[in-house]
Amino acid sequence: MQSLELLTAAEVAVILKISEASIWNWQYGRKTPPVGFPPPVKIGASVRWRSSDIQEFIKGLPHTTTGCIPLPGLAQAAPATVVLTKPVRGRGRPRKNQTGASG
Repeated sequence: MQSLELLTAAEVAVILKISEASIWNWQYGRKTPPVGFPPPVKIGASVRWRSSDIQEFIKGLPHTTTGCIPLPGLAQAAPATVVLTKPVRGRGRPRKNQTGASG
C-alpha cells in the first residue's frame, strides 16, 4: 500500500524549487498555473497537496532546454517578435523648435 502524505505550500515549493508565493498565486488565481498542476485538498481551513499528485505532475513535465514550465495555451504558440521603439529625447529643457511652437 502506498503511504499518503499531505504537503503544505512551503513543502511543495521546496520540491519544485520555486517560491511559496508562486504556489499561492496559482491556488488563488492570481497567476495561471502550469498545465497539469494538481488541485489541493482542503481539510477545514488547511490547504494541502497530495505528494503522489505532485510526483505525477513532475513526471509529466516535458523536457525543455529553456527550463521554463509551459503555461496553458502558450505551449503551441510561437514567440512573437515585438520591436519597441523609444522616443528620442534630448537632455535638459526642450528648445522652442522642439516644443512645436512656431517662431
